[in-house]
Amino acid sequence: MKKRIKFGGMAKCISYNGTKIEKHYRHIFKSDKYVIELLKEFDLLDEMLWNKTKMAYYSKDGLYEFGTPTSLLKYKPLSFIEKIRFGFSVIKIKLINDYKKIERYTAEQWVIKNCGENVYKKTWEPLLFSKFGNNKDKISMAWLWGKIKLRGSSSEADGERLGYLNGSYERLTQKIEKYLLKNNCKIKTSEEVKSVSKDGRKYVVETSNESKEFDYVVSTVSYDISKKILKDVLSSEEINKMNNLKYTCAKTLLIFSKKSFSPFYWINIGCDYIPFGGIIEHTNMIDCNEYGGAHLIYVSNYMDKNDRLYALDEKQLFEEYNKYLKEIGNGFDDGDIIELKCFEEDCAQPVITTNYSHNILDIQMKENGIFMANMAQIYPEDRGMNYAIKMGYEVAANIIMNERLD
Repeated sequence: MKKRIKFGGMAKCISYNGTKIEKHYRHIFKSDKYVIELLKEFDLLDEMLWNKTKMAYYSKDGLYEFGTPTSLLKYKPLSFIEKIRFGFSVIKIKLINDYKKIERYTAEQWVIKNCGENVYKKTWEPLLFSKFGNNKDKISMAWLWGKIKLRGSSSEADGERLGYLNGSYERLTQKIEKYLLKNNCKIKTSEEVKSVSKDGRKYVVETSNESKEFDYVVSTVSYDISKKILKDVLSSEEINKMNNLKYTCAKTLLIFSKKSFSPFYWINIGCDYIPFGGIIEHTNMIDCNEYGGAHLIYVSNYMDKNDRLYALDEKQLFEEYNKYLKEIGNGFDDGDIIELKCFEEDCAQPVITTNYSHNILDIQMKENGIFMANMAQIYPEDRGMNYAIKMGYEVAANIIMNERLD
């Protein structure tokens, strides 16, 4: 049951020039085995595009290619010794196999200790701020470990290869939807779940349209919503854990332009005066001819829901961003813009604090028929499609096991 009209969650798409494109930028890594296996199962793996991409970092000193040993040596904001320390710290992170050894440290503490304060200030701190805002100094090193460990699997000496499904990932979600319907699953959209209660051995699900009984209930929505819907079947300990978690919201501006913004797929923003965190030019991974020659540029931002930018529409948001886009993109001209789109997600990024594993919820609640599977439970890996699929398998395995024991 879904409150929203369409199937697909955060992987939902819009149409542009006859081609589907995700509302929020999307790619996969070579290590994303659960996505890859699912693509293979639905005969889509041969249609994956694994293209080489380039990453850059924008600092007060300018725009620098970033992400390879050669580009690191050319990164002027750091001294030679700092570059060496930065490089060795990345190697050290990749060699760590047990995240629990570092989850008690904040990313700030660990990076400063291993690289020095200037490396932290000129590389990692702006990125943490763009993702978590004022919570940047509370973020566990385990989160940064997960990002670097994961991304390193797609890196090569001269760049990075990322995967994209030709025609958008909506092709995968549509195949999943058809499979479910064919196997007697009922998918109800535009039907908001109001509450879940227990009646004997059954769970009563009240929606905006009806009341129905089920043997099991699986919630895939955020903690903020789950704790309201499931309050009658959760323990006080489970509700407290949910209350302890904070989220940041995602605000994505999608620009359709006549011209490319830069030669880079991904630009991380390292300036605290710029009000967004990243620029992802989708058409530097996928040919712009797939979209009628338009260049697709995502401007990514994470923020608190009360941030004034979160309430702005696409035109207002572009006005806020425009002068900074011109500063970063040499030759960027708003006269080249064809169209603007803007999308939001209220609970996009859980705030991963130190010792997060102590506060994470199990998939199965104390009430045996209630299951939880959402992004806040993906840890220490960063949330994404791959680990959402993995969690789905785990929930299914738990329910099957319960049925055998019953």
